[in-house]
Amino acid sequence: MRGHVETVYGKIEEQLSRLGDYIVVTTDPAWRLCEPRFRSKPPREVVEIDSLDEDYLNGVYARRLEKEASGKPIIVGVGGGTVLDAAKYFAYRQGTVPVLIPSITSTNAPFTDFISIRRGGGPFGFKVDGYPKKIVVDAALIQMADPRFNRAGYGDLLYMQTTLNDWVISSRSGIGEPLLPEIAGQITGIVNAAIAGASDIGAITEAGIRALMENTRISSELYMANLRLPIGSGSEHLFSWNLELVTKKHLIHGETVALGIVIASFLQARHMADSRHIELRRALDEARVMYEPDRIGVAWEEIERTLRTVEAYNRDVRRFHTVFGKTEWTDDLLQGVRTYIYGEG
Repeated sequence: MRGHVETVYGKIEEQLSRLGDYIVVTTDPAWRLCEPRFRSKPPREVVEIDSLDEDYLNGVYARRLEKEASGKPIIVGVGGGTVLDAAKYFAYRQGTVPVLIPSITSTNAPFTDFISIRRGGGPFGFKVDGYPKKIVVDAALIQMADPRFNRAGYGDLLYMQTTLNDWVISSRSGIGEPLLPEIAGQITGIVNAAIAGASDIGAITEAGIRALMENTRISSELYMANLRLPIGSGSEHLFSWNLELVTKKHLIHGETVALGIVIASFLQARHMADSRHIELRRALDEARVMYEPDRIGVAWEEIERTLRTVEAYNRDVRRFHTVFGKTEWTDDLLQGVRTYIYGEG
């Protein structure tokens, strides 16, 4: 655990008893789900938000929070990634330490020093080095959410393997940052632990929730400590981001990343002896993550368009070094990808 981040596993009610005056930042669905847990010590105010747009958040802060800032109430964020980033932003403006209570496991927002907001309709995140925060993981609260959303977070953990594969492949070609064995070993350790916990994560047991959150915390800290290295995202995320652009559908990020892992690791196996593609897919299945195209709401034609355009998207927007840069799409290769992801033949 880094000195400026405190992570507590336990009951919300126990943590509330230790708080002073506080304000809850949440959404209507999340608050309806967890409000009974706050009755022992109600908040001064409940501020519901529905966007990370910077102008919107500044307006909410001016109307609902700025008048209270002199009293330094604690900002408590309760919900998913959008809520937790909003709570971090409000606490940053106020100069206080937020308490973040995730209601689902499919986000690394509690653990990062990044505050992800939007500006001018596009992403605008900024990093606050050493940003202090307290994270409360209440397994009973998380277990109340739709299991699909909790399992989706597994895709955003296993991605580290395909991102590492991209780094290995590009490094062997003399492109980008040279591979650092120590960092590669740490990533492998995180992935191994995540694979070992697949069954508990799929069953959303208390042990599974802790395994997913702890490994997400460790992976987030590794990434933040090594921002110049290509370990934050790779081909699997390129696929996920471009899929949303191509389809113009609101898809579950962790599920599209999981599909990207299946596709990317299959392609990476053509360039390295062990991309772990069979093992990764087996782990996703054991954790009951939805990634099958028909189940997550995408058609093969959309996947094909995404793959054919993903490297152009990368060159224009991301400029990563990934397996897609070494892939020449032919009808035979596309058919091979289709056969693999659909389990045909």
